[in-house]
Amino acid sequence: MNDSPQSFDYDACQPDRASSVSAAIWPAVVDKLEGHTVVRGELKARRYLPLFCSPIALFIINWTLMLCALSVHVTYVSYPYMGMPLLLCGLSIGSFLLGYAVSRTTLNTGTARDQSLSYTLDITMLRRLNLLLCAGALLIIAFNWATLGPPPALGDPASYLTYGRFKQVLFPLLVSVTVNATLESSRPRKVIFAMFGIAGMAVYITRGLLLVTLLQMLFVFALKTRIEKKKLYWVACGAGAFAIIAITLMGNARTAQGVFLEYLQIRQSYANWPMAYLWLTSYISIPFSNLCWLFSKAHFHGPTFAFLYPLLPSFLTPADPHAAIHDDLSIIDGASTYLAAYALDFSYLGVYLANLALGLGCGWLVERSLPKQILVSSIFLTCLSLIFFSDMFTPLSTIIQILIQTSVQRKCFHWGESHDASVVAG
Repeated sequence: MNDSPQSFDYDACQPDRASSVSAAIWPAVVDKLEGHTVVRGELKARRYLPLFCSPIALFIINWTLMLCALSVHVTYVSYPYMGMPLLLCGLSIGSFLLGYAVSRTTLNTGTARDQSLSYTLDITMLRRLNLLLCAGALLIIAFNWATLGPPPALGDPASYLTYGRFKQVLFPLLVSVTVNATLESSRPRKVIFAMFGIAGMAVYITRGLLLVTLLQMLFVFALKTRIEKKKLYWVACGAGAFAIIAITLMGNARTAQGVFLEYLQIRQSYANWPMAYLWLTSYISIPFSNLCWLFSKAHFHGPTFAFLYPLLPSFLTPADPHAAIHDDLSIIDGASTYLAAYALDFSYLGVYLANLALGLGCGWLVERSLPKQILVSSIFLTCLSLIFFSDMFTPLSTIIQILIQTSVQRKCFHWGESHDASVVAG
């Protein structure tokens, strides 16, 4: 690879045959991918990534939204005081920043922030893996249909929480297929794979999973596109607006407005407000309110390690030792942010340790994962984006998707040299 960086063609939208790629430019890749359709491109340097790809920014934005949403007191049982929320916010941000600083200082390799990374993407292998994932998802959907009847969207919508088996495997398959479709060079295949994954999630009425998928697609797009930052922010705003509209429509179809207002105990003064506002505000504020009530009312008797239960298959998961606390009328819907399980086991120490570990992980993400581990990074950033609602890092389904996408990265991406980002920016 003695040619200057300017001699590379980094147009990631035009597929090429590996046999036509100059051996002087990609000697190792040509031998391995001979006869496969490949796409060449370049991932952005860290300094050119948008703000929403920064772990620190995502973390602080989440806590800001939680504090603001809670202050509205949209429900009758919203936590009424701000002392506890501010204490939890300060403890979380402080321990997160400590872990982040330690991790980045320890792992820093001196890699310049303005170095971009060229890659070759094996489209043929990507298509084969996507077909394999589709086949696995179809088998599970067919099994559930044969044993339990049609899925919720085609049968009983009220069964969306309990319907189906092997969902811890099915959902990662559907999300991976949809996200990986964005890497396809063929527009028809891109649409077919994406529609397959979205349709699979829609028939299971998995509104949250659709949001997870949209976020992962946004992060993958932001990491690989050559669009400038300002336009990326408009894309992110458009994706956010689409997500709010879609979630509202699905929520209204799944839950009648009267049931929603009664179940979430929405204040009468907000009853006539737009449903999009109520869905968004309640789903951000209620988990945080629940967390505050847990600290106010729960009695800590020592760790039970229940925070590890999500790592187990559903049929092996023991009964929740903290289930009784959710019978309290002040706690709505069970979700209590990403800290609930650690707080119930270790009280304030759990909050400190969980955020310290999260900060260490984010430091690793910046120093060792971004932008090269593009698919795995999108999973981590998505989990970080949803900490206001629940812990998305530890469920078995997340671990399975990380394994799937790690395999896709290793088999489909082949890396070239790092180049100064000014070549791309120009």
